[in-house]
Amino acid sequence: MPIFSSDTIAAFATASASGAVALLRISGPQAFGALKTLTRRETFEPRRATLCKIYDGRETLDIAVATIFPAPKSYSGEDMAEIALHAGPYIKARALELLADLGVRPAKPGEFTMRAFLNGKMDLAQAQGVADIIAGGNKAAHKAAMHSLEGRLTEKFQSIRAGLADLLAQLEVRIDDADGEVPPLDAKSAALALQNAAHEAQTLAATFSAGRLVKDGVKTAIIGLPNSGKSSLLNALLGYERAIVSYAAGTTRDTVDADFEACGARIILTDTAGIRAHSSDPAEKEGMARSRRAARAADIIIFVKDNSADVAAQAALLEETEKEGKKIIAVINKADLLPADFLGGGELLISCKTGRGIEELKNKIAGEAGLAALRDGDMIITSAAHYGALQSAAVELSAAADKIKDYDLAAEHLRRALAQLAGLIGETTPEDVLDIIFSKFCVGK
Repeated sequence: MPIFSSDTIAAFATASASGAVALLRISGPQAFGALKTLTRRETFEPRRATLCKIYDGRETLDIAVATIFPAPKSYSGEDMAEIALHAGPYIKARALELLADLGVRPAKPGEFTMRAFLNGKMDLAQAQGVADIIAGGNKAAHKAAMHSLEGRLTEKFQSIRAGLADLLAQLEVRIDDADGEVPPLDAKSAALALQNAAHEAQTLAATFSAGRLVKDGVKTAIIGLPNSGKSSLLNALLGYERAIVSYAAGTTRDTVDADFEACGARIILTDTAGIRAHSSDPAEKEGMARSRRAARAADIIIFVKDNSADVAAQAALLEETEKEGKKIIAVINKADLLPADFLGGGELLISCKTGRGIEELKNKIAGEAGLAALRDGDMIITSAAHYGALQSAAVELSAAADKIKDYDLAAEHLRRALAQLAGLIGETTPEDVLDIIFSKFCVGK
C-alpha cells in the first residue's frame, strides 16, 4: 500500500552549475496548493506543461513552465509539481524561500526516490539504478545501471528465488505433520532445486569482480625503474601529452593520474616515480613511497621493462611488485630499439615512439580486469550489498540442500536464504539501511 508522507518537500532536480533552465520539484500533500499560491492560478491540467508567472509578493519573480502529476501517477507516487524556471541563482534561491514560507521543506538527498520506493513505484534494485545511471561515466557502467533501472536485475533476483517459497511451504507442512499424514518430500528433487538456485546466486555474485571495476573504474599503476619510459607510456595510452617526458632519469617525482576508456569501461591510469634501491634525495624517496602506495591500491599493475636497464635491479623490483598479489602486465618498452629477432620472455613488446603494441596493451588491461569478456546483454552486479546478499543466499541454499532430510534444519536455512533474496529488492530491508542507501543520492533525485 502507498505510504504518503505528511510533509511536502522541494528541491532542484537539475545541477547547481549555471545553465539556462532549472527544474524545481515539489512532492507531497501540499504540492498543488503551494504551486497555486506561487502562480496565483487555480487550475492546471495534469501532465500538461503550462506557461505561468511565479509571484514574489506584488512582483513577478519569473515566467516559468509548470506541470502537475497527481498521485499515484508521478515519480514519487505522491502529488508532484515540477516548475521549469530560469536558472539564475537569485531566482532559484528565492523560489525555495517562498516555498519554505508555505511550509514546504528542502528535500534530503534521494528523498524523492525513497518516496517512490516506499510507494511501490520501483523496488530497491531499481532505485539504486537511479543513482548509478546518474553517476555512470562510461558505456559499461551505463548498461549495468539500465539493467537495474529497467527491472532486469530484479527479474534475475526473482528467478533465483522462484519456487523456493513453495519448497519452504512443503517443508513447513511436514514439520507440522505430527501424525505423518503427509507423504515424505522428494528429497532428491528438492536438493537439486536448492543446488540450482545456489549455483545461480553464486554465478551472479561472481560478476561483482568485473562489476565493481565497471562502476568504479580499473585502477592501473605504471611501475618500473627510473627512465624506463613510464610517462611516455601514459601519454601513448591516453593519446595526448599528459605527463612531462625527459631523457633525464627521475623526472616524475609524484603520481600523475588520468583516464581513458577500454571495452566501454573507465581505466584510471597512474604514472609513478621510478623505483630504485637507494636514493639520498628526500623528494625522490617520497616519490618512490608514493609509487609503492599506488601499486598497493591498483587493481592491475603495468610493469615497464627497459631492455637496456640494469637486469638485476629490474628483476628485484619485479619480485617486490609481485608480492603485492596484483595482476601484472609486463611490457618491454622501446621495442623500436630492439633487434628484429628479439623474442623476450613473454612480455608484451611496445614502443611509445611508433605506437607498436599500445592497442594490444589496452585490450590486455581490459582482459585482465574481466571486461573484455563482457557482452552487451550480460547481467552484472555493481553493488557490494548485492554481492554480499547473493553470497549469503548461496551458502544458505547449499546448506539447505545438504540438510534436506532434516526438515527443521533445511527450512531454517531456506528461510535465511529467502530473507537475503527479499532484501535485494527491499522487501525486508531495515529502515536504517534504506537511509544509508538513499543518503548517497543527489538532492532533487
